[in-house]
Amino acid sequence: MPMNDPSDIGQNSRHEPAEHRDPGTPMRIASLSDPDRKAVDRLFENGFEADAATGGDAREEALRSLLGNLEAYPSEGSSDALVDATLAGIDRHEAGRQNRFSIPRQDERAPRGIHLPNFFAVAASLFLAVGIGVPLFQTIQDHEEVTMSQHRQRTIGQAIAGFSFDNEGLMPLAAGASTQRDTPLHGQSYSENLRPLVDGERCEGGLLVAEIDGIRIPMVSYRVFVTLEDFRLDRLPGGEVLTADPNPVIRSLREGGRRIHHLTGARRHDGDGVVICRIDLSTPFLARPVDLQEGVGPDGTSRIRLDPIWVADGYQHERSAGIGWPSLRTDDVLAH
Repeated sequence: MPMNDPSDIGQNSRHEPAEHRDPGTPMRIASLSDPDRKAVDRLFENGFEADAATGGDAREEALRSLLGNLEAYPSEGSSDALVDATLAGIDRHEAGRQNRFSIPRQDERAPRGIHLPNFFAVAASLFLAVGIGVPLFQTIQDHEEVTMSQHRQRTIGQAIAGFSFDNEGLMPLAAGASTQRDTPLHGQSYSENLRPLVDGERCEGGLLVAEIDGIRIPMVSYRVFVTLEDFRLDRLPGGEVLTADPNPVIRSLREGGRRIHHLTGARRHDGDGVVICRIDLSTPFLARPVDLQEGVGPDGTSRIRLDPIWVADGYQHERSAGIGWPSLRTDDVLAH
């Protein structure tokens, strides 16, 4: 069918204005009819040239005329101000984007203020480190002191055992031991009875005595004898005490300071315990300087007897003028 008015192109799918359309009616999308689509295809094939078209089809002429109107539609060129404003907006956008994704450098010349959250965080960390680190360090140090005492006394105990084996069971004593009982224990250096071990090259002298600023400091206490004849290793039960840390009661009396209680631990362990070496060469750490001994009560039944190792049986802390000698061979007394 010939087509005289180009305005009928696409009239089969006319688009109604939105203000006249029923809200309940779905929006219709404009489309070309089949003859119009064929005419457009021919124009694309011929390059929209008028002399290339064949047959003088009215639809092709109408479409060419409509497209010619679009080419002739008046338009104004973009102004330089609009172009500059657009480019400036793009530059601002790119600069803002770069700032968001970059880390600003700190000016070293600028003064740094103290932020309260950071201050409290650092303070809390310091308090936590002190609260945990100091007790932990003290525990490690105490353990190291105990280990050193155990090593020292076990070494000396082995040297005493070797000396006794070579001397028919006798334990080491100094040459003038027969007159030692005439003087209180705190009035003499009793641990010098271990000097034969050093002279016989059975142990180092540093295990017995340390010298600090020219002052000789005993490092170990030695079991006190009752009689020279009974002071034999082969006659002592394996559970009795042979050596221990230095006697703090004797040290306090020698220094003339405040008398300390006889159940106080060794000074090397801040008074909280004592390391001993038994006849069987075991080296336990005792919380209190007391040896547990099995005995027989007045009624004939067995019982455990508490034997303090710093003083002899019968010692009275308030009345005793010094530390006397034991009278029983089973009385564990250690002096330095």
